[in-house]
Amino acid sequence: MDRQQVGVMLVLEDGLGLKFDISCFNDRLICQKAIYLAQAVGINLGYYYHWYLHGPYCSSLTKDGYDINTEIQSREWDEWQLDEASRTKLKKIRRVFDVQDRKQLASKIELFASVHFLIDRKRVTDRNVTEITDTLRRFDKPFDESQVRKALEELESYEFLR
Repeated sequence: MDRQQVGVMLVLEDGLGLKFDISCFNDRLICQKAIYLAQAVGINLGYYYHWYLHGPYCSSLTKDGYDINTEIQSREWDEWQLDEASRTKLKKIRRVFDVQDRKQLASKIELFASVHFLIDRKRVTDRNVTEITDTLRRFDKPFDESQVRKALEELESYEFLR
């Protein structure tokens, strides 16, 4: 397991309290979006995202996820720990991921990551709910204005948007 992969495990399990799992689509989506959102608050793991079917996506993270899965029994990341600054940043956003139902969590953070990505990459006018919703609909995302508005409020309250 390389350092970047160790970082993924530390962020997911230690920082965000998420169990690493890539056995089904929703679990892989959770991994992708959780790492995207962690990077959005300043945890630099070195992954570059582009837009794909379910919002921000990183193919190298997908590869790393499968590599981690083959080495998961070694628990190499147990020998490492996050630095204090990273732990503090992740502690501030950990409640975002506190959803027991994995399907609901996947949907929630897909929305969060997608809205953040569109704003961050200047694909929409900054925080315009109608424009964000319309853009998401053009990408076949089922989110309505009230969901986008709520996501924006939470993104701002957790300091994902500066």
